[in-house]
Formats: sequence, C-alpha cells, structure tokens
Amino acid sequence: MKKRLLSVLMAAVMTAALLAGCGSKEEQQPAQTEAPAEGGEAEAEAPAPEAKEGAYKVAFLPTDMSATFASWLAEELTTAFAAYDDMELTIMDSKNVLETQLSNMETCVAQGYDYVILLPLEPAAEDDYVAQYIEEGTPFMNINLDDLGVEKASSVIANPYDLGTVVAEFAKEHLDADANVVVLLGPSGNTDSIERRRAYDDVLLNGSNITVLEEQIGDWEKSKGMEFMESWMQVHDDIDAVLSMNDAMAIGAIEAAKDAGRLDQIQFYGVDGLADAAVAIEQGELNATALQDAQVMATEAARIVHEVLTGENTEGYEKIQIPVTLITPDNVGEFITRYTENGMLTE
Repeated sequence: MKKRLLSVLMAAVMTAALLAGCGSKEEQQPAQTEAPAEGGEAEAEAPAPEAKEGAYKVAFLPTDMSATFASWLAEELTTAFAAYDDMELTIMDSKNVLETQLSNMETCVAQGYDYVILLPLEPAAEDDYVAQYIEEGTPFMNINLDDLGVEKASSVIANPYDLGTVVAEFAKEHLDADANVVVLLGPSGNTDSIERRRAYDDVLLNGSNITVLEEQIGDWEKSKGMEFMESWMQVHDDIDAVLSMNDAMAIGAIEAAKDAGRLDQIQFYGVDGLADAAVAIEQGELNATALQDAQVMATEAARIVHEVLTGENTEGYEKIQIPVTLITPDNVGEFITRYTENGMLTE
C-alpha cells in the first residue's frame, strides 16, 4: 500500500506542510471543530475535550472545514462521540485538497487509529485506497458522500438523487412551463452533485420547455455562487430561477440578486437544509431546500462505529440512508425553532 501511495504522498508533502494537514500537532488533538457561522463560514473553534484513557481512537476526515456543511457535520459528530465514554474523535481537515486527504488516510492507518470516518472529496479516486486499508484491518466509513464502490466500508448518506428529486418536484409546481433557469453545480466528478443534477433532468428539465441559460461548477462555495450570478445577470435579463446543488451557492446567488435589485424576479432552490437556508426561506428569499440532516448522520455514524469496534456488529460494516425532508415556507418554522434551540441560530 505504501508503494501505491508514494507518488501521491511525495506530491502532498509541500501541500501538507503549507496547509497544516493531518501531520500537524494541532489537528491530531481530539475533536477540535469549528462551528458554522451564520454567514456560512467557520469562525469559532470549540475547545478540545479531555482525552479518554483507553478509548478507541476515531478520526474524521472532512473535505474542507471552511465549507458550511462539513463544519456542521464535524460539530454534530463531536457531540455524538462525546456521548460514548470509550471513543474519542479527532478531526483532520483535508482543506479541499485530494492529496491531503489521501495523506491523512495514510497517517491515520500508520498511527493506529481504530476507525476512520471519511467525507470523501472524490469517492472514485479514493475507493481503492479505502478497500485496501479495510483489507489490512482498519475499518472505514464514508459519510455524507459515497459512490458505494467499497463493499465493506460502512456508509451513512442521504440519497443524493432523492435530495434533488424533492426540490425539483417543488420547483416544477412553481415555475412557468417555459421558464429560463441557471444551474450551479458542485465539484467535477462529485457524486452528490451529479445525482442531484440528474434528478433535476428527470423531474423538471427533460421533455419540458424550460431553458437552461447557463451552467457552471461552483465547488459548493458561496462566493462562486455569487460570482457566477453577477456575471449571468449582466448577460441575461430573463433569469426565472437558480437551481443550485447546495445551499451555500444558492445563498451566494441570492446576495448577488439582492445587490442587483432583482431578488423578487427570481426563484432560488438549494440542497442541504442549513440554518442559513432556513432563514432565507423564512425571509422569502430561498424557495426551497432539501435537508440532509447532519445531526442524524452523526448519531448513526457514532452508533455504527461503536458497534463495529465493540464487536456487536459482527459483519464489520453497515450501510444506511437517512430520510430526506423538503423544507419550504410551509414548514420552515419548525426548522427555525430547531436551529435556534440547538444554538445554530441566535434570536
């Protein structure tokens, strides 16, 4: 395995040093997370809990802790693992660099972590490594994103096609039959983005008179959603809707439309069910989003990890899909209440 990773790791040495990857002393402390700020950026750093003597060592490797959903998921995992006296969680940021995430995986195995939870940047590029590590004795879980390419890796996801479907069905009810739309995609090759986009094709676009004016990869980033929307509005004065594969890009597009005085002319659709998205729906800016519940994901992930490590799960893995919920103006109040009660929103 080390030979297979050698070229990747050599390329990652300078990147890891510059980006303070898994090898840094700070990131190998248990459960240091950044709470998602209201604007979608991570700001406050939570204090690391005391190490649990004799506890199982579990690592979480998110894509990028500056991304709102990854940060939310990290926070929920920290809470979920704190409920177990015999497990401790360490978070190792991949900073949106594949080589760094691969290096983090290798380091976790070399340092004897008992379990690795992976929010993969590119599942297809990481499946072979994950399968080999599992074969060598380190159990892995893909969380939030999984192409299901590794038989014995656990999986906790919200079905991305279902997430796209519920929003597309709502959009179909509210858009004119000849509407003009623009589309914001996640990273190239990302399974979640591909499947959500496919759902829009199947439910809304194929066989319709709806026109896709523009489509761009926004990498899940709010700033790119804003940037593309600014450019599109300079070219097109007839945009009826923004179909975004996540909430952050949709919120960026909303801000651009606000600045241009065109917010009331355009509908906006997202995916994730973030606290910011709930606020945007309540304020009449975002039309709908689909919740992939980080709290439920984290609770299920901690349960599966514990059952595998303690031997209660004799197969060594479990694959589950959590429910998908559409959030609209009709039910957003319950999510505003939930996010306020758990501290994600302040009154």
